[in-house]
Amino acid sequence: MKEKSFAVFIVFVLLAFQGCAGITPPPEGKPPIPLKKANLEAVFEENDGLEVTWEDAKEVRDFYRGGVQHKAKAEKLFREKAYPEAMKLYKSSNDFFDKLLQYLDEDWAEFPLFEGTNIFFFPNLLEADNYLKMGLILKATGREGPAQSNWKRALSSVKKSLRSERTEWGLTLQQELLGLLGSKI
Repeated sequence: MKEKSFAVFIVFVLLAFQGCAGITPPPEGKPPIPLKKANLEAVFEENDGLEVTWEDAKEVRDFYRGGVQHKAKAEKLFREKAYPEAMKLYKSSNDFFDKLLQYLDEDWAEFPLFEGTNIFFFPNLLEADNYLKMGLILKATGREGPAQSNWKRALSSVKKSLRSERTEWGLTLQQELLGLLGSKI
């Protein structure tokens, strides 16, 4: 078990160093990446395909893809108001993102997946959206306190995302969370 964990750690470290080589923080004056380019549906589309399970996740892209796939299932259940099942999938999605964020904690609009292929890479933003939805589920079931707690966690994740990649999606999510939290922050 220790050998497997160490191997996963080495892969993450190597990918982190490779990914950090050319990354510069986004300039403050630069306009945000438009919502029509970077959005949830585009992320879902890029990560559709062979399902990743926790046991099969070995590399950064596996943890990211697994998190996105679980989120996509949760979104469908959320729209259908199947809240208990959606809540489980949002938590599972965040487990994938939490593991990933231990090694790579920035969002990128163009993450180099492999030679010549870039993908949207928004683990912080996707995790924030999961916390937002979990808070909405909790509020709908009469649990205002835990809902507020989830929204605060979501706001923290959105701020991390916006520090590394300024997107209209992130700014919109931040405004929604600030509205939900009101004067309680």
